Amino acid sequence: MYIYMDIINEFSCEMCGQCCQNDWQVTMDEESYNRNYQLFLKNGKEEEFSKIFIPIAGKQKLGEYAYIRKKSKGGCWFLEENHLCRLQEEAGHSHLDTVCQTFPRYPMNTSRGRELTLSFSCPAVVKLASRVRPLEIIRSLKEPIIVHANQEVVHVYPEQRFSYHPLRYYFELEHHFIDLLQYRMITIDERIQRLKETIEKILHLPQDDTFSQKLNEIIYANYDSLDQKDDVMEPVNYCTPDILIENFFMNFVFKKPFYLYGLQSGMQLLDSMWKQIKNTRTSDPTISTEMERISTVIMNLEFQYSHNRSVLLNPVFFPNL
Repeated sequence: MYIYMDIINEFSCEMCGQCCQNDWQVTMDEESYNRNYQLFLKNGKEEEFSKIFIPIAGKQKLGEYAYIRKKSKGGCWFLEENHLCRLQEEAGHSHLDTVCQTFPRYPMNTSRGRELTLSFSCPAVVKLASRVRPLEIIRSLKEPIIVHANQEVVHVYPEQRFSYHPLRYYFELEHHFIDLLQYRMITIDERIQRLKETIEKILHLPQDDTFSQKLNEIIYANYDSLDQKDDVMEPVNYCTPDILIENFFMNFVFKKPFYLYGLQSGMQLLDSMWKQIKNTRTSDPTISTEMERISTVIMNLEFQYSHNRSVLLNPVFFPNL
């Protein structure tokens, strides 16, 4: 089974080169390092290879043997002025490191199938998400894109948790959290607050045979409460900043932070992002201006989550959870 965000089918690289100019380091395993060595040796560029591909000194993380040196002004060594990759031009897409092959795609291996979404640090993805229609999760037996087995970013198997652990019911929780975040009859602030309150209730459930029943009661009570809400959001026929924020948060939850870091830290990440977004909002009535500001902060937040999430996890914004 393939489970993926609907914008996967619409994505096409705009060759803006921004992903090759970011601050992150492109690392590779020893096999990729040796493969590149053979390529450069064959082309008589052994000296350039030694200058560009730098073995990582000291303790190495799994799959990280070396990194690609950046240019003096930043940006990947292989990024050309036309925003194309020289390494890809010389050796083909399959020769690239895993990160370069998959970005901005975000593949996940889960017990219900292979799941896929996109990173909002890519400008082309943010453009796709700037639409009125809510993001949708597609389930299909057909693979939307080819992803190799070793390219998955995360592995999610809730059934490995013990019976009374909230993450045993992770997929049900993810579905409910997304429903809350996409409920447009209340403000974004109210949705975030409802999510906080829901997680706090879940964390205080008794660890006994009543856990599953009481968890369902919390979820159904939320739906009953929301059904009684009066509309506060006027329908629109264009994408507003709030809709883009909703789409960003929905996609963020689908990337499984609540499973990877737990309900408490997952909520802390989301709340930290929301606070930073609110700080950038402006009273300027020109929607396009605010859309640009929100788009920029969303791309920066996604980058922080992928490469420096400790910034988002510190300090703790809600000690009661």
